[in-house]
Amino acid sequence: MQFVAVLVTLVLFYVLYQMKKRGISFGGRVITGTIVGLILGFIFKDNTEYVSVFGSIYVNLLYAMVIPLLLTTIIRTMLNTGSLTKLRSVGLKSIGILSLHNVMGSIVGLILAVAFKIGQGVHFDVPVNSEVKEVPTVSETIINFFPSNIVSNAAEGQVVPIIIFSVLVGVATLKLIESGKEETVRPFAEFINSFAEVIFKLTSMITSLTPYAVLALMTNAVGRVDSTAIAPFILILVLNYVASVIHTFLGTGILVSSFAKVNPIAYFKKVWPVTMIGFTTQSSMGAIPANVENLREKQGVAEEIASFTAPLGATMGMPGCAGFWPVMNAIFVANMMGLGWGAGDYVKLVLIALLVSLGTVGVPGTATITTTALFAAMGLPLEMVVLLAPISTLADMGRTATNVTAANSSALIVAASEDKLNREVFNRA
Repeated sequence: MQFVAVLVTLVLFYVLYQMKKRGISFGGRVITGTIVGLILGFIFKDNTEYVSVFGSIYVNLLYAMVIPLLLTTIIRTMLNTGSLTKLRSVGLKSIGILSLHNVMGSIVGLILAVAFKIGQGVHFDVPVNSEVKEVPTVSETIINFFPSNIVSNAAEGQVVPIIIFSVLVGVATLKLIESGKEETVRPFAEFINSFAEVIFKLTSMITSLTPYAVLALMTNAVGRVDSTAIAPFILILVLNYVASVIHTFLGTGILVSSFAKVNPIAYFKKVWPVTMIGFTTQSSMGAIPANVENLREKQGVAEEIASFTAPLGATMGMPGCAGFWPVMNAIFVANMMGLGWGAGDYVKLVLIALLVSLGTVGVPGTATITTTALFAAMGLPLEMVVLLAPISTLADMGRTATNVTAANSSALIVAASEDKLNREVFNRA
């Protein structure tokens, strides 16, 4: 059955290729790949290992683009703007919008959890001596922001140290220019510009494979679902996706129409392929290259904002992993234990979720870390994080899609506020 699944997948790849030749839109092909992958996953359940190879290769290629994309675009951005004041403005606005996304996500999760009384009547023995993720201290978090070895930082997928290193290189280059050494810097600037264009082209080539990758990744995700493990938590899993849909489409739609003054329907049509990349790869960081390209090419967001805000949104704010998911988990456990939380506890929960999202920037395993930190702050048993682990992977598709869309929309909003949004490009069909 493994080989039959691969053969059927290859045939469907050919169908997607023919759809492209006939002029079917990229978004249409992504949707087709998603639906077909969902069906294949049910048909070839537990026989999708070889099919997943196609999706895994795609994810690896995306990951490979993240670091060179960050290094080249951020440095080029600083050289082109020539102003640290402008970058400071963009940074503060980016943090503000991403934080707003987090608060909105937490409130959505809170309302759903309270309305459906998740956890009430559920009985589980709390596991003891279970291994949970260690939450870094405040000092460790601050130290980890800064690069120690950019090669190891890159290998471990630590985005924030790479961003800071790139900014420092940009600052040093600007200071050389200000000191009259423009001729010395010119070869470096030309190299960065040239390298950035090559990276953008390669990124475009990789993201053009998205419909095929989505089909393979969706097939594997559905094919390995363990229904017995998730049965006790089916309600919180369903509400996770309800929260993802509400925040991604309603919440984000309100934000882009209110702050960026764009048509939300047009926006969702443009961002849909990136949302699906986040959904199927379950990686906000892996979606960075596609996110930056989408902002630049499809939405008309200036490169200096797209290359800064989108990567930042992969490590902070995070309305899925650091918003509604840990909040719903906390309420589930509180109701299960009969703690009788009230309005004051819920306000505290939302505020702590925001602080946690800012305090765990760049830490791998974001959803688990944020949930663990929130449980510790609210006095809940950390062992319950382990008990909820079986559904975390399944929930991660919705969470990541929400995170990626939030990062994308934040860049669009910041660009509009800085008059760096080319509306002619955005309005182009």
